[in-house]
Amino acid sequence: MKTVTRLIYASLLIAGTLSASTAMACTTSLWDGGTSGTTVAGSPDEDISRVSGLCALELTDAPGTVTDNSPTAETAANIRFYVKADLTAGTPVIFEAFNATADSLITVSFDGSDFLFNAGDNTSPSVPAESGKWNLVELAWTDGGSMEYWVNSDASQVGSQGSVNAISGTMDSVVLGTNDSFTGTLTFDDYEAHRSTAVGPVDVCNADSIGGTDLLDALEVVDEYFAAPDSPDLAVGSPDCDLSGTVDLLDALEIVDIYFGT
Repeated sequence: MKTVTRLIYASLLIAGTLSASTAMACTTSLWDGGTSGTTVAGSPDEDISRVSGLCALELTDAPGTVTDNSPTAETAANIRFYVKADLTAGTPVIFEAFNATADSLITVSFDGSDFLFNAGDNTSPSVPAESGKWNLVELAWTDGGSMEYWVNSDASQVGSQGSVNAISGTMDSVVLGTNDSFTGTLTFDDYEAHRSTAVGPVDVCNADSIGGTDLLDALEVVDEYFAAPDSPDLAVGSPDCDLSGTVDLLDALEIVDIYFGT
């Protein structure tokens, strides 16, 4: 499996002129298996929140997916993505992995309050989600072994939040999003997969994507907060410090607190 960040590829598609007012376009073109349904790749100036970068993937009240066919008979995978799930109905599968004959190896579902994990052994333990916020989901899967999982924790910490037995079968494709009916909004960002090493969380609070967290990051948040909706003055790093789905002055205050150790 390639070590690739699939979501979201922030592409500056310049059309017409090279002026500062040229709009940014987001694309899912790195997902080589294509896009289906109502999948929309968008940016904060289109009212789509993100964890980092300038784009994220949003579904509203209808199925939509992106597919990655780059895995080739993989026997292990470490997978990380963020999801903000605001549902009023449905229990959609929001991530799924398949073998070469399209048999399901992994499913991650969301029932409106909890994430449910399955690696083919017909058990679906659950972990509560943080309501109305971005949630970090991380998996460590081994063919015929087990799948460990984390929610708003990460594999760099000791132990996992749980594990399930994994059926035998190598991984040949993954699907992010859902083919299931639901009511509400699903937003995804920062999917990444490694073959043998844990992915870990995004460096949130690093709003300018330079070095560590400092007062320049707080200034980036303030600039974005006071910018006009169609302004190009958006933070290119990870300004949503508290992962609330909104970049506001509380994020700037949290960055200041981190910087001064308070």
